[in-house]
Amino acid sequence: MDDMDKMVEIARFQYPAEAQTLIALLKSEGIECYLRNEYTSQLYASYVDVGGARVEILESDVPEALEIMKAGGYDIPEEDEEAEQIQVVAGWARHIPFLRNYTLEKQIVILFVIIAVLLVLLIFFGSQISSN
Repeated sequence: MDDMDKMVEIARFQYPAEAQTLIALLKSEGIECYLRNEYTSQLYASYVDVGGARVEILESDVPEALEIMKAGGYDIPEEDEEAEQIQVVAGWARHIPFLRNYTLEKQIVILFVIIAVLLVLLIFFGSQISSN
């Protein structure tokens, strides 16, 4: 492993279980993999889309991994292609000044917390008004 080699995302799946087949395929060909957001995507899957489980490999292994994926029937995204849902959330976050400095995952969690707090306040004050 080169000291300058970094981990890069090669595929993204909604659920970690869907990523296991690709990980097994890549590992069988000698490519080391890492599954990022495995637990986060499981915890928040039914509440908020955190970008899914991400399969990451060393940057130097990308060309070989793409060939393996193509041979295995996986769709290979274009370099500048990003998931439509992620583009929508990223677009919202650009208009909120205090969110611009955070990663997309943190932006989503912060938005989720803000919405939850607002709903709790709405319910609380709604119940106060209706009890009077």
